[in-house]
Amino acid sequence: MSEIAAVAARFDAALRARGVAAGTRRAQTFAEVLHLMPPSSMRALYHRARAAMLPAVDDADAFDAAFVEFFGAIDDADALHRLVRAVNAPPRERRDRPQRESLPPPPSSEQAREREAERAPIQWILAARDEELSERPFDELDDAERAAMLRLMRRVRIASERRASRRRRRHPHGDRFDFRGTLRGASRTAGELIRRRATARRTTVRPLVFLLDVSGSMGPFARALLHYARVTAQARPRVRAFAFATQLTDLTPLLRRASDDRLMAAIGATVRDYGGGTRIGAALHAFNQRYAQRGAARGGTVVILSDGWERDDPERLETEMRRLRRLTRRIVWVNPHKRHPAYEPLARGMAAALPHLDAFVSGHNLRTLDAVADAIEGLSA
Repeated sequence: MSEIAAVAARFDAALRARGVAAGTRRAQTFAEVLHLMPPSSMRALYHRARAAMLPAVDDADAFDAAFVEFFGAIDDADALHRLVRAVNAPPRERRDRPQRESLPPPPSSEQAREREAERAPIQWILAARDEELSERPFDELDDAERAAMLRLMRRVRIASERRASRRRRRHPHGDRFDFRGTLRGASRTAGELIRRRATARRTTVRPLVFLLDVSGSMGPFARALLHYARVTAQARPRVRAFAFATQLTDLTPLLRRASDDRLMAAIGATVRDYGGGTRIGAALHAFNQRYAQRGAARGGTVVILSDGWERDDPERLETEMRRLRRLTRRIVWVNPHKRHPAYEPLARGMAAALPHLDAFVSGHNLRTLDAVADAIEGLSA
């Protein structure tokens, strides 16, 4: 533990040299985090250091520069290996303390503050784990991490775009004088026009539709985005979800009926082509013919999750995208392959759909779901 504390203190000095005021208390917390949750890689070490030592978001650039400079030098001096070996050492077993016959006295206010200070590193550890889980791609999560991801999904921002309706309602600061309402009010005051009435236009939530590719390569991402659609449907109205591989399946009833732990089992029993091939053009044709033209997505936003690998003719996909473009307000395409810096939309289906999109995002982890919400509301292109 002494070697870990020394490394944390030297890292605090490196941060101060870069103008980042972390402080000895954060350095002590960083050492305790490393002792209780040993890092298995440089990436894990970075997330633990960021959660414990970063005082403000504005210092992120200086913090990253200090981390690369400090731990890069440690790696050259072979001290990082000793650090990881030290923190990976098993903790000492706690000796059983003899139990007292009488109950201890109630803790004082000072003792309560000390206990809160002891629990602070645990809170930092939980925050570091949540931070690291938010950066993990959906296809790299195991069962335990997927369950934790569902808990964190409740914190993701819900997109809700509204539009002005033709209907009007009574409003004290409305933009239109309500002559009839004013006369009705005058009947209660012996014909005197005492109170002026006004109306304002109502607002309604725009429709939101999720079209999820459930082919073999897109299964983990479709599962995560379907849970996001479920959370969105619980927070706002007019949300629909569809799955497609070789055919289109309506999943909207499952968004409000199935629980989180039974959602995927219900999907497996409902979607017959789960994990099959991909026919994006045929699925869009079925959606436009059965749902979009009947008002399911008219004036709203359609979120399409797919990698763009089309088994059929891409010209049909382009035709249906052009048709969908005329019916909706916005089209957002989510492609997890976009997370790679060298990605280019070379797939035939992706190249055919790209000219008709309003936003093109990756959506491969919890962190990027905020970008999906921004794209739904038109805050990013």
